Amino acid sequence: MDDPRMLSEILDRPTRLSGEQRAAVTSSSRYVRVVAGAGTGKTETLTRRIVYLVLHEGVAPSRVVAFTFTERAALAMKSRVYDRIMRLAGPGGCGALGEACICTIHSFCLRLLAERGGLAEHRVLDENQEFAFLLRNGWSLGLGNGKRYDRSCQVFLRSVNVVHDELLDRRELARRAPGFAWRLSRYDEMLEAHRFLTLGGLTARAHSLVTLQPESIAHVEHLLVDEYQDINRCQESLIRLIGRDAAVFAVGDPRQSIYQWRGSDEACFEEFTRGFEGALTCPLSENRRSTRSVVAASNTFADTFDAKRYKHLVPTRSGAGHAFLAEFETPEIEAEWVARQVERLAGRGICRVGDCAVLLRSVSTSARPFIDALRARGIDCVVGGKVGLFQRDETQAVGRLLAWLADEGFWAVDPWSPSERIVGDALLPSAIGEWRRGTGLEAAENELLSWREAVRAGEFRGLAEVYHALLETLGFNRLDLSQSDKAASAANLGAVSAVLADFETPVRLGGTRPRWDSLVKNLCWYLNTYATGAYEEMPSEKYGALDAVAVMTVHQAKGLEWPVVFVPAMTSSRFPSRNTGRRQDWHVPREMFDAERYEGDVEDERRLFYVALTRSREMLVVSRFRRINGPRGESAFLRDVAPALTRLEAGADLPAVEIGSRHPDEVRTFKASEILTYLRCPHLYRMKEVWEYRPGLASQLGYGTSLHLCLRRASELVKEGLAVPEAIETAVGECFHLPFARPAELEAARAKAGEVLLRFAREHEEEMGQIEDVEARLEFPVKRATIVGRVDVILGGNGSREVRDYKTTDEVATLDNVSFQVRLYASGLALAGRPVDRATVAYLNDARLEEIALSDGRLADAVARAERCVEGILEGRFEPAPGEHCAKCDYSKLCRGARPGDGNADRPCPTRAEHSSSPLPPVSGAVWPGRTRVVLRSRGGRTGRRRSP
Repeated sequence: MDDPRMLSEILDRPTRLSGEQRAAVTSSSRYVRVVAGAGTGKTETLTRRIVYLVLHEGVAPSRVVAFTFTERAALAMKSRVYDRIMRLAGPGGCGALGEACICTIHSFCLRLLAERGGLAEHRVLDENQEFAFLLRNGWSLGLGNGKRYDRSCQVFLRSVNVVHDELLDRRELARRAPGFAWRLSRYDEMLEAHRFLTLGGLTARAHSLVTLQPESIAHVEHLLVDEYQDINRCQESLIRLIGRDAAVFAVGDPRQSIYQWRGSDEACFEEFTRGFEGALTCPLSENRRSTRSVVAASNTFADTFDAKRYKHLVPTRSGAGHAFLAEFETPEIEAEWVARQVERLAGRGICRVGDCAVLLRSVSTSARPFIDALRARGIDCVVGGKVGLFQRDETQAVGRLLAWLADEGFWAVDPWSPSERIVGDALLPSAIGEWRRGTGLEAAENELLSWREAVRAGEFRGLAEVYHALLETLGFNRLDLSQSDKAASAANLGAVSAVLADFETPVRLGGTRPRWDSLVKNLCWYLNTYATGAYEEMPSEKYGALDAVAVMTVHQAKGLEWPVVFVPAMTSSRFPSRNTGRRQDWHVPREMFDAERYEGDVEDERRLFYVALTRSREMLVVSRFRRINGPRGESAFLRDVAPALTRLEAGADLPAVEIGSRHPDEVRTFKASEILTYLRCPHLYRMKEVWEYRPGLASQLGYGTSLHLCLRRASELVKEGLAVPEAIETAVGECFHLPFARPAELEAARAKAGEVLLRFAREHEEEMGQIEDVEARLEFPVKRATIVGRVDVILGGNGSREVRDYKTTDEVATLDNVSFQVRLYASGLALAGRPVDRATVAYLNDARLEEIALSDGRLADAVARAERCVEGILEGRFEPAPGEHCAKCDYSKLCRGARPGDGNADRPCPTRAEHSSSPLPPVSGAVWPGRTRVVLRSRGGRTGRRRSP
């Protein structure tokens, strides 16, 4: 596909690549290492490389895999790739683009394990969920013998992750640390019993699969890796396994390696050329992000690194910009000055409030003065870092009220001062005051007392119901969600529901019914000893149109940029952190791994400060205070960068600054199920998909998902030659799982599932042999977005192709909505070069098929409806759409528009997921709450086909 015109378009549109970028993008070397300095356009280089491979080299998208460090970076890169290919090749060129895997390495490993490793029924625990699981089960591992159980659990998990990240030999571990090796083996068994995977163990598990089955990655022809300097040894080994047969294009910057405390090893980047023989190194040194003053400051500081030096970055922007140094007496004076500068710059129309960021070494030690100063001036701020969620008044309020449920409830106001606690009944007035400050609403003390008594009396089925009832009592429905600050409050209250779900889930596994006195006591301790220091505030994009200052850690700022950046609190005890290099406790013998790398050193802190300096586009302000409970010296880092900074006179204001053009909106990605949810009710969409309010747990949660997995496995077995009845029986035995069902409930549901599937298979046995694809992943473009989904089954034969969606029943979603979803899939398949001429929805409970009419007009109408939904989401239109569905809505208690008297609106607890001994469930969903699937309930028992309108 040697097309000079196309090559020119790839390299020169929408902006012309630098000579260094062009050399990297068009390199013919099998292995390429790109040394990309801060702001040199590494994301654009990776994007153009993918476009170059697909459009110029003719590489099939399914052969391309790109690893990013975060989900956000993956979405940004995917957006750019779609945008470029859409411009250059039109919609047809994007048809198969969804087959390219652009994701985090964890997402790739999960997909690999699900599709090639037989673990499709497993679910991944994030760090918080895993810690909650261990807190519940760690006693049986002997972790409760010390004084601090929570600390013991943290040391255990830290050690477990070292085993995974370093690929430590388990036999050698058993010889050197037999007690820990036994606990680790037992812990693995616990996770497997509940079909859980962990983020820490995903890559190691995938590495084992690829080692044993190299054919599992045979489809990968080109692997691109972003942020290569931040990978760990296990990830490096997996990349090398893939690179045995695939080309590898790695991009990174050792100057920005900042995650050594969780296993990252910058030496992996340096060793790339030794691990991949003949590798080409391409430097990117032209900084396009920052002004000359900012680049000069970062270059000056980079010269102080002890490790290998890299050549200076070269600024390409014309503006000089500003880089300042300021000093203040106290943290409060420093914070007040920063807040005043933000107010001045925004008030004069020079920039938006959201164009400013305050980057800190630690949010927990340094953020409070800035939060207070900004809010005192009426300036919204979004707090990052693991303590961010409970820095807000409204989340403090609900946290204190949840702690108040326990007989001896307490709330640690300052995690660094355990003696500063609010205890017992004093929690109630303090929470009411926090709620008033955070929301402007008054809460009735007598109603909260009634709520507490109802909880203690066991009138609720789970913590989701408890929490929804609390929010209703506090007046959640009186929040004006059209106001950005109130939307921010609602979003963060949604994040608290995730805290509760993470805590409650391991308690309820296996159908356990907890004692409420014990549950609320343990919840109080979980909130105070873990949650307040582990959960982050909702990302600002979840708030809608909120214009807010970002107050976050430097670690969180990696990969982001702002026109104006403040880097305050540069004192000797805060940056570098006084904890750097401190010896930590490990269950793994120190001689088995590089413990000092995990514990950090001053060089690691230097790289972190360098990252802070390189986040600014127009103006950088580095500052420090002189005293807090006594004199404080300046940071050594401040002395190192000071020659490149302009010192401000005491109290002087910042000058005006010219803000460059902002980035255009990115193409967003939506699941087809999300579009369906918005179609049903925009308010429901925002509550569930944006703010992530969690539904309640129920014994039958997961039924629909299990049926789908059983069908997928049965179809595989039939293809392998097994008779249909045996295939169904085997699949149900292997795949059917209800995490929250009691043993008797599980067996009854499993037996019923087998009957339902067998009856359906017998009614349509001839079709089992016509299955062309199962759970086919689909991604295709629409206006301003891409839509992703999984097609349950594609049937082929006799020169035709049929797309089919499986549902349990037809009560929850209308046939119109199901038809819309199936037609969307048909449109996407046509773009991907797999046109279908027939579509059906199969209702498993009564073995019935409904035929979905397909025509060009209906397919075009489905796409148009999807685009209208996307437009509504992007423009923030989330008004409630009352209807019959309100009766089964999880969130009717938290909706002004819910019809009075409709089902949940009159119930004490709003959840669709009923506790029931019936093996036929009202809902289906994933193992962890908050990721449910839409299911349908049957109207009757007849079989046959019926055509949709």
